[in-house]
Amino acid sequence: MGMGIQKVMLTPCKSEKELLEHFGCYGFEKQLNFYEIIGDSNWQIDINQGVIYFGDNITFSIQLLGTFSLSSETWLWSWNNEASQLPTSVIEQALSLKSYGEENDINLFTSAQFDTTQEDLYKIGVIATGMFNTDGYYLADFGHGIALVTIKKDHINSKNNNQNKISKIFPKFITNLFGSSSSESDNHEQKNNQTRIFEIFSQFISSFDVDHYQALKYYLIAKDYQVKQSDLTAQTELVAIKGEQRVVAKFDEQSRLISLNV
Repeated sequence: MGMGIQKVMLTPCKSEKELLEHFGCYGFEKQLNFYEIIGDSNWQIDINQGVIYFGDNITFSIQLLGTFSLSSETWLWSWNNEASQLPTSVIEQALSLKSYGEENDINLFTSAQFDTTQEDLYKIGVIATGMFNTDGYYLADFGHGIALVTIKKDHINSKNNNQNKISKIFPKFITNLFGSSSSESDNHEQKNNQTRIFEIFSQFISSFDVDHYQALKYYLIAKDYQVKQSDLTAQTELVAIKGEQRVVAKFDEQSRLISLNV
């Protein structure tokens, strides 16, 4: 539909929580990668061209999802911003979300304007990033408000120093969740990739209220892991495989993560 919802969607989501569980962590990872690229660069948007510039030499195409008023603390979807006379080409994702909300009764996507907080912009950002497989989102503060745009550029890659940056801000209890059953012959790069998955997921579940089992399952599916079919009904253990990589996660009866092992 519209801008292309990602393959991780197994069944339509019917709530904001389900959207976060399906798409949030995948979008969260992309956002961390994006921040590593732009750093603290200044920004400038050309809305008619549908681009944003960072610094002197970084350019991305954008989709404008909406704007947040700092004075009234209200969100306005771009598809309802008639006063700005926005080109249709930059609000396609917002229109696609509106259609999805209408089909699945999700008020977040169908309410043209509503009271909210600045923190909710992160939720909308990671959901949209995961749903449309963009390279991240950006909160462009223009003084009296914030424009939320998704970012797209083909050659964005993760940065090695991203892993070190993440580890510095984890809650200490998170470190106790991780174990390892890897053999010495495991590929070092695969180990790093899996370790990073665990770190990103841990930061995600400390930032958003989600069912840990569901969120990890859909995150791994988005990362091209095969979740064993027998584990889709039992919510106390999840086994996922990608080539020679294997992830085993255990959860308590409330689907809270207890351990992650590779």
